[in-house]
Amino acid sequence: MFNENLLKIFFNSIIQGITEFLPISSSGHLFIINHFFSWDKMSLALIVSAHLGTLLAVIYYFWKDVKKIFFYGAMEIFKKKKSINNKLFVCLFYSSLPIIFLGFIFKFYNLNNLLHPISISFVAIIFSAILFISDKNKKVKKLNKITFNESIIIGLFQIFSLIPGASRAGVCISAARFLGFNKICATKYSMYLSIPTIFGASFLIILDILKENSLILWLEIFSIFILSFIFAFFTISYFFQLLKKFNFTIFVVYRIAFAILVLIFFI
Repeated sequence: MFNENLLKIFFNSIIQGITEFLPISSSGHLFIINHFFSWDKMSLALIVSAHLGTLLAVIYYFWKDVKKIFFYGAMEIFKKKKSINNKLFVCLFYSSLPIIFLGFIFKFYNLNNLLHPISISFVAIIFSAILFISDKNKKVKKLNKITFNESIIIGLFQIFSLIPGASRAGVCISAARFLGFNKICATKYSMYLSIPTIFGASFLIILDILKENSLILWLEIFSIFILSFIFAFFTISYFFQLLKKFNFTIFVVYRIAFAILVLIFFI
């Protein structure tokens, strides 16, 4: 039982770390792999720890940008100073509001009926098609050209990530690509946006985790946190190297192939 729990933590850490920032749906992959092995649902403490590991990875990778946007940009609001850092901070704030608001509402409803291999597969195919179409946009706008209205549109798109299989990164990138941002900037904005989104979604649960006094649980929390951080950090790095050579079609093909395999296996 103990070895099986370690195996579950290891696999979930790898999947969470690798899939969180790629447009392929971390929640969908996590559900499928746990369903495949007939593993019990992970505790909320471990799920949040995995997300916090990926959160630390994106903050560490973009530390210079994080300081400029989330610290200097925020302080410039009080100084009434306008800059690109201040603009991005406000845009990310606007983009975060829809998902945090609706996520709080959905917390009181049981959405487990959406967690089914077949529904996840069809959702993955649909949003893969959306990503494919958005990636055809030939405009190459950069983030310094983003408007407040565009940030709200991206935030509204992010709501779809509440549907298992849709992919938070995928819907944000799709929205940004539809709006004309180049693939690197679209990906960066998606990753910047993950910082307030993950933190906002995890904040209340973090307080509950700190009350835990089980040594075994804390070892599991620490393990999944560190492993998720490591895999997420290297995934982000290789993801950008990949985007310099290819577009998002390779992820579209992967998601469709993965969805078809899941349908074949579970139908």
